[in-house]
Amino acid sequence: MTQNNLVALCTLCLLTICPHTARAQQTVHITPSHLPAIKKLSSKDLLYRQFDTDIENFYKHTAKRSFDKEQFIPPFYAYTADEKDTLLRIAASCSVTYDTIATVNAISSTDERIAGRTLILPAAKGIFVAKKPVSSIEILMHKKHLKILEENENIWYSINGREFCFLENEQFSSTERAFFLDASLKMPLDSYWLSSDYGMRISPISGKQKFHNGIDMAAPTGTSVYACKSGTAVLCKTGDPVYGNYIILQHTGGRTSVYAHLSRILIGQGDSVLQGDKIGEVGMTGAATGPHLHFEVRLNNVSEDPRKLLKK
Repeated sequence: MTQNNLVALCTLCLLTICPHTARAQQTVHITPSHLPAIKKLSSKDLLYRQFDTDIENFYKHTAKRSFDKEQFIPPFYAYTADEKDTLLRIAASCSVTYDTIATVNAISSTDERIAGRTLILPAAKGIFVAKKPVSSIEILMHKKHLKILEENENIWYSINGREFCFLENEQFSSTERAFFLDASLKMPLDSYWLSSDYGMRISPISGKQKFHNGIDMAAPTGTSVYACKSGTAVLCKTGDPVYGNYIILQHTGGRTSVYAHLSRILIGQGDSVLQGDKIGEVGMTGAATGPHLHFEVRLNNVSEDPRKLLKK
């Protein structure tokens, strides 16, 4: 048996196929830690050469498969990203679209950290659409392909306990691509005047000099407050003596955003929101001397200057 045949056999052995009861569907169970592991994205690596051969075969036979109903199961490999790796670099090195790698690994945006993470590399082109979406990009894809998912007679892929449908040769729509590639933050208010900047200041409450971890955006009570970036509400609290009614959103890449002194909170803890969704209204709850939004951006719990990150 040749080395190439042995690698292919090992890959198939690591994919457990189980039939569904309805419509004779099948589920392919993928265990990332058990997949053939590419050490280096280099022709010196045996498994990388095998992956390259598999992806070449995919492109050769993809036209043929478009004319029949053959259910294609691509070979899968694993690769642990290093500090120099980016999603786009890995995709280019593997001749696979970044859409494919992002969706099979549940990567929700280009600013998500992948260094040290073991990624699944399918030797195919397409997208993996989640049966039960979690992130914002998955929600967008799920809505677009809902009919296909409901009528799905394709193979389901079970990865880390979640089910995905592989849509061969599909890719992000222009909206999904713009959403995925845009790592910038949106203004949380349509209009405001800056009443207090980020950094050292004299506190209007205590009268003492103190570091201000965010910016204060003055606006009339009831002004709409929007999510600066897609994410999940990890905290929606009312009646805090300092922040009053406030929200904390968790975004990708270890970033969070804080919206304080709200008059109303319009989402619940655990809710997923898209960038630009209305999440609350300006108020003056907590330690506030007038109606305004106290807005913070944190990276790994360390505050950043929001005005350097916000797009106009």
